[in-house]
Amino acid sequence: MDKKLYINPPLPNRVYDWRKGPQPKTRRELDRFFNSPAINKVKDAICEMGRRIYNKGYTDGNGGNLSVRVGEDLVLCSPTLCCKGFMEREDICLVDMSAGQLCGRRPRTSEVKVHIAMMKTAGWNACVHCHPPHCNAFLFAGQVPPNGINPEADIFFNQIPLAPYGTPGTDEVAANVAKMSKKSNVVFMENHGIVCGARDIEEAEWFAENADAYCQVLLLAAGHGGRLQQVGPQSVKDFLAIRKALGLPLAAGQKLYNTDRFNGYRMKRVGK
Repeated sequence: MDKKLYINPPLPNRVYDWRKGPQPKTRRELDRFFNSPAINKVKDAICEMGRRIYNKGYTDGNGGNLSVRVGEDLVLCSPTLCCKGFMEREDICLVDMSAGQLCGRRPRTSEVKVHIAMMKTAGWNACVHCHPPHCNAFLFAGQVPPNGINPEADIFFNQIPLAPYGTPGTDEVAANVAKMSKKSNVVFMENHGIVCGARDIEEAEWFAENADAYCQVLLLAAGHGGRLQQVGPQSVKDFLAIRKALGLPLAAGQKLYNTDRFNGYRMKRVGK
């Protein structure tokens, strides 16, 4: 085929660029902003991602929460005590970066403090917190999955850290997660769940799916009796180069592997 016919379309840009958007201050400005077409579109995206995590079995009852930064001092978030599978645009709340509620007919989630801490520390625009069962199978045991096994896992979340336990909704758990958010866009919360930071809310939901799928395969592999294999150092470096090219952060000075052991044995090393 004639190469002149080839196209190279850009990736879709789903990011709400809060730096270029309005920065309302007064009550009248906040109400107008909160009900504007651009913000309603973000609310709808939050509701859609809530349905996804609910339908995937990552939340039950009123579990989980989602957020998107929409201003220098403004964050949209899901409400407390609301099933994420059935949220509507009118349920979404607007808070400031101190977690004080500014708009919304329902009270905001108490765990928005965790999201805000990640946004401040790691610069993420959106966060999803949920309880994927295969991830929780690891973190309930105080463990994180090994890296260096699967390209997609290393590319999309590098090495998942484990944040020490803190009571949900407290400043303590927010500080614990924020500290770990510099290491990966996916943070395991000890004895609780996971929180994913991303450039937009759909990407954050993707990361939750990536993490749970990876943990599921590892748990399946633990039962067949064979030793898992890690790829060699050059391959891990290749994964990290792809991650960097995608615009995802890398922790400064990290080792190539977070562990060489899994399920009580030392993993094999294959390839370069």
